[in-house]
Amino acid sequence: MKIIYYSPHPTHDIVSEVGYATHQREVILALQAMGHQVRPLIMGGTELSDLNPLTSDAYEVPAHKKLMKRFIPRFLWTTMNNYKLILHDRKAGKRLEEAILSERPDLIYERSEYLQDSGARIASRYGLKYFIEVNAPFVEEMNAFEGYSLFHPRAHRIEAYKLRMASKVFCVSSALSDFLIKRYDCRKSKLVLQPNCINPSKYHTDQGTVSGIRERLQLKNCKVIGFVGSMFPYHGVDMLIEAFSAIVKNNPGTRLLVVGDGIVLNELKRMAKRLLIEDTVIFTGKIPHGEVFNYIQVMDICIMARSNWYGSPVKLFEYGLMKKPIIAPDTAPVKDVMVHLEDAIITGDQAADLEAAIRCLLNDGVLSARLAEHFHNKVLNAYTWDKAALKIVESCA
Repeated sequence: MKIIYYSPHPTHDIVSEVGYATHQREVILALQAMGHQVRPLIMGGTELSDLNPLTSDAYEVPAHKKLMKRFIPRFLWTTMNNYKLILHDRKAGKRLEEAILSERPDLIYERSEYLQDSGARIASRYGLKYFIEVNAPFVEEMNAFEGYSLFHPRAHRIEAYKLRMASKVFCVSSALSDFLIKRYDCRKSKLVLQPNCINPSKYHTDQGTVSGIRERLQLKNCKVIGFVGSMFPYHGVDMLIEAFSAIVKNNPGTRLLVVGDGIVLNELKRMAKRLLIEDTVIFTGKIPHGEVFNYIQVMDICIMARSNWYGSPVKLFEYGLMKKPIIAPDTAPVKDVMVHLEDAIITGDQAADLEAAIRCLLNDGVLSARLAEHFHNKVLNAYTWDKAALKIVESCA
């Protein structure tokens, strides 16, 4: 089968070590490994040399833009940026049309993005089978991150149009599927549940490196409770620190290892100091992606305290691959892939709930091992990118 994998977003590439890039890259590689011809049409870039400068860690907003943003109302600034997205989508559509004429594909598979409808329009024009993958409630997410835009009504119409034109809609969670049905009247028969996945062959640990981390961070003979991810408010690391402050009083041999960087990192450090536990909470800051699994290997219990209502958290599959006992929040995306007391302890959204779950795993090694083993096997059997690619192919039948 000939497939064009289409990603119209101007900065979402397939080479960076971030979630959206990994997702796209791994699905493409899995489809190709199955023998299908896949043409990646990724507007954000397919090589390190052609990435948009806006995606670079070294990028700094020019002084004149910072000044303009101070004086222009937020909704107007967001509206102007949205207009640029619309102009970009027109260019992306032309690229897609050229690829269709050149490749004569059997399927357009699109990673859907906010305010981008070129895939649906062009696929319809050429009478091609059109699948979309939806990873978020785009308009609501954009409003939360960037504020209101005058293009939001148009964006809602675009979402409805894409869902109407698609033969299949791959959703990362059941909660997001339900949202699309209620908000856009998407037909339930089109929806395919496809949580995020992992490629087991891409993740390795080095025992020497792991031992070095334990030595350097003074974690020998300690029980290590860990979190890996971005330091954003909705990840609940503040709640984890609060719960740990109660744990460590009676378990002085425990340590909290927080791996990652983000906008609230300094605030979290101040919180640990205020609770007088700064000597038992270790913040690593940003770690190269290739090293993350060595840090997970150091952990005895892995935690995701909170998550949003719609997203499929990749870190759960990373924890599971490493065969770690997991504590996860009581959300629909988590329960799409986990069963309480079979795969993890699924807990409430209060620090006291998290504290109780941590105490349970600290005191019950048999339960910890059983949960870790069960979810590890589930990840290997059901949540690999090969399985995700197979579901795409089977949906074409």
